[in-house]
Amino acid sequence: MCCNFFLKAMMFICNGTICLAGAGLLGLGIWLKVDQGSLTALLGNVDEDVVNSVDLLSNISYVLIGVGAVLLVIGFLGCCGAIRESRCMLLTFFIILLIIFIVEVAAVVMVFVFEAEAEVIFETLKVEVAKVLTESYQSGVLPGIWNETMSEGHR
Repeated sequence: MCCNFFLKAMMFICNGTICLAGAGLLGLGIWLKVDQGSLTALLGNVDEDVVNSVDLLSNISYVLIGVGAVLLVIGFLGCCGAIRESRCMLLTFFIILLIIFIVEVAAVVMVFVFEAEAEVIFETLKVEVAKVLTESYQSGVLPGIWNETMSEGHR
């Protein structure tokens, strides 16, 4: 009986945390999509290139909205399913987690099967990201802050 209560409480706490994190990501994604101007105002005196890259937040906001919605649903199903001991909710929760796990395993298997192609893709991505970083962020406020943080961290 005590073990049952403990498992129920732990399931509620863990899934409640996931649900809150999902709600936070969903809210942040919606805020970034709806009101990009306030983010630009928060950035204030940041370099012009960084402010122009705020357009990328449009795409990032969609990712945050999607991930937040999925986490919110998973957390809700696990949380309410544990408290109400609903077989339907817990089964749906389990099926969604199983699908996510299968997709992750399939992605890892695909990377191992197509290792040469994956290596080319990762190497191209590495070169492109390095090129963008060196072109866009060599000067300005953010690189200065980052350099100062890194130099203090190595002392």
